[in-house]
Amino acid sequence: MASNDNLQLFSKALTVFCFIVFIYFFIPDSLSTFSNLLKYLIIIATIVILMFYNKVLGEFTIPELPSQNPSISFDISTIKSKNSTKDLYENLTSLVIATGTSINPNCKSAIYIIDPIKQVFTLQEGKAGEFADVISAGNIQIKKYIDQNKKLHQKDHPDIWSELFFGQNWRGSECAIFSPIKLHGNIAGFILTSIDHFTDATDNEMNTFKKMGEFVSFGLENLESLDKHILGEDSKSLILEILFNLDYKSDAQNIFNQFKYLLRTFFQYDRITVSVRKETENRRKHDKGVISIIKLTDGEKDEFVEGTEFPTNGSLHGLPVVNGISIITSDWRNSHPNISRFKSSESESNYKSVIAAPIIIEGECRGSIVLERFEERSFTSSELKDLELIGQVLGSALHWRYEYEKIHNNATHDGLSGLLNHQTFKERFNDEIQRAARFQQKMAVMMFDLDKFKNVNDTLGHQYGDYVIQTTAKIMIDNVRAVDVVARYGGEEFAIILINTTAAMSNMVAQRIVDNIADYEFSMDGVEARLTISGGMSEYPTHTESIRELIEFADKAMYATKKQNGNGITIHQNKLNEDDSIS
Repeated sequence: MASNDNLQLFSKALTVFCFIVFIYFFIPDSLSTFSNLLKYLIIIATIVILMFYNKVLGEFTIPELPSQNPSISFDISTIKSKNSTKDLYENLTSLVIATGTSINPNCKSAIYIIDPIKQVFTLQEGKAGEFADVISAGNIQIKKYIDQNKKLHQKDHPDIWSELFFGQNWRGSECAIFSPIKLHGNIAGFILTSIDHFTDATDNEMNTFKKMGEFVSFGLENLESLDKHILGEDSKSLILEILFNLDYKSDAQNIFNQFKYLLRTFFQYDRITVSVRKETENRRKHDKGVISIIKLTDGEKDEFVEGTEFPTNGSLHGLPVVNGISIITSDWRNSHPNISRFKSSESESNYKSVIAAPIIIEGECRGSIVLERFEERSFTSSELKDLELIGQVLGSALHWRYEYEKIHNNATHDGLSGLLNHQTFKERFNDEIQRAARFQQKMAVMMFDLDKFKNVNDTLGHQYGDYVIQTTAKIMIDNVRAVDVVARYGGEEFAIILINTTAAMSNMVAQRIVDNIADYEFSMDGVEARLTISGGMSEYPTHTESIRELIEFADKAMYATKKQNGNGITIHQNKLNEDDSIS
């Protein structure tokens, strides 16, 4: 408000000043004394106007950010000050918070970032009113939990708990998990997750929450790197727009295709090839990465299309991967006479000028971007710097994609069996119900429960029980189609949705699962066991269109099987008590 008032005063003063100048130019020579007086008045007014101008201008200029604490080499405000970068940062943090909820619906997460001047952690993302707005960075006990990524139990440290969360009627079973966010080796913040009951925080979830902190850390470091690179604002905005619009839920090829548009905008070329190391599981560690695979091509076509494999060593396109050095040459055959483009057996090509940069993922060269021209007109050093930046940004995008895939997999899959977890199964079930309704299709819903599984845990131990769960899960996956949905519903109970089929048609699949488990010789550490499984089935929409009732009907049918000594499958009938049949 004060700035607007000063601006109005400045406008009035300027108007008066212009009026005085106007009078000065038209005053007659006979009034020389009055003319001299006006001259001095104009000089004084000019000085006043300039001072006033500087004052108003200062009020409408964003103040310079305060200097940082020397121990913290990064200030998050420098990233968030740019609108486009801020959007990407907020997209990143929102993704992490949403992922935390999908990992465990009973958890709540927040992101804190350090204020290096005030030496406090401030709430950046999370529900206000549940988490503290600021947390002291000097609290030694909290720092210990951040550094060690440990669980904090409410009943053990109610004083620390009250500093982190607003007061409620705590039961004492709650716990919190800290996931550190690091930049350049320093703690820049953390993700704080509260869970209603400490038993819900499994080791698998602990590891996933830790990955979430690393995910944010990596993203912020790359946003900072992008801000520091000397680029025009249009170019920087274009890169940020590509990153912002990337769909990390889709496959990696989508990311490569997005970067094709970016490369077309930045460079002129006859051919572009993007390739990455093929990570094999060979028994010798040094065998890894000896083969590269082409992920993207654009421009002139030849025998080396997307999906083609070539030796990383001894090839021009593998050179940035092997030595981590960029290439810029007007005649690559003269500058690199002892290597081929891809393979020694390749056909002769007419490419001369080449520019290439490595794709950097987690500080390691994992691939290359190579631009080729037929003419000897060399690429510029400025273009090389831009290509190196794009190699880093592409590496960052791929890393985010891989990390998101791991986090998402942990959030949606059961850690022991590898099947979909209970929560994700319900979400998928809802999706499949909508799809079936849209296309007027039927579905078979199966519920399975291992017979007398408690005896396995009691007599053979929980490790043996885990082995049985894992083996049963594999048998189920092996006996259904890729489009079908298989989940661990809880404990020793499993759920399967067979898409676009009836219960009667699915009976053969269900019986095959039952028979394969009964015939399987479970053996671990020399201890053998035999188990059976009971199943029940319902059908959409024949029996009901309700998800809850479909599961309930299949579950009741499964217990009807157990009453008949198990090891079978029962299809629900509309009159369950009278017409249940065991196949």
